[in-house]
Amino acid sequence: MRPILIFCPVLVLTLSCAPRETLTPLEPAEEFQRARSLYDAKKYESAVAAFERILFYHPSSEFVDDAQYWLGRTYLERKEYDQAIVEFDYLLRHFPNSPQLEEAFFYRAKAHLLAAPDYEKDLGNLRKAIRVFDEFLTRYPNSEHTEEVRKEILTARNRLAKKELENGKLYEKLKEPEAALLYYEYIMSNYPETESAAEAAYRAAQIHEKQDQVGAALELYKGLLDDDRWREEASERIAELEKNNEESSD
Repeated sequence: MRPILIFCPVLVLTLSCAPRETLTPLEPAEEFQRARSLYDAKKYESAVAAFERILFYHPSSEFVDDAQYWLGRTYLERKEYDQAIVEFDYLLRHFPNSPQLEEAFFYRAKAHLLAAPDYEKDLGNLRKAIRVFDEFLTRYPNSEHTEEVRKEILTARNRLAKKELENGKLYEKLKEPEAALLYYEYIMSNYPETESAAEAAYRAAQIHEKQDQVGAALELYKGLLDDDRWREEASERIAELEKNNEESSD
């Protein structure tokens, strides 16, 4: 049962701010069906009020966990991601036996991902999303959402890696190649499957090349020969370095 002392002020505020309309009191099943109909019709503001009516007026009914779940989904559709996370968290904490648990876990993680700002800003929600998605895969390894979750994790990791890449580029502009190398090596070690890993390798190879560390540069360039984006440029650098090696040994 949702604690009324905690919920009541929020509900009263929500209902007082909602558009004035007369809703005939219904039995829990009909009340839930009305709320779902509003959701399906994309009348999300009214749907929020309708799901909250169930939580307030029918807190002991069999529909209370369903209403809690759909309240989170409604906030997600309204792009109020922080509030969606709050609602899903409430369901997970207070309804551990709900049949909606798996879906709540999944959409809570999506809410964290959607709440994350662009990669150049604070990435706390993005890291949180990855942790929640990982937890989802551990709890529900055979879920129908497994493939989508893996794609979402890769999307999030791409964004994190891009941030590290931009940091490395910044240090290159500041003429601090050693600091830039730290970022590039970090990407290659921690985000090898991301789009930024290959560019990090190429940029690291260029730095090694400028520092006359030919062996390290060649190793990185050769590692890019299977990458469609960087194959041609890597091949050119390999040919140039090997040619210079031959000339210097003559």
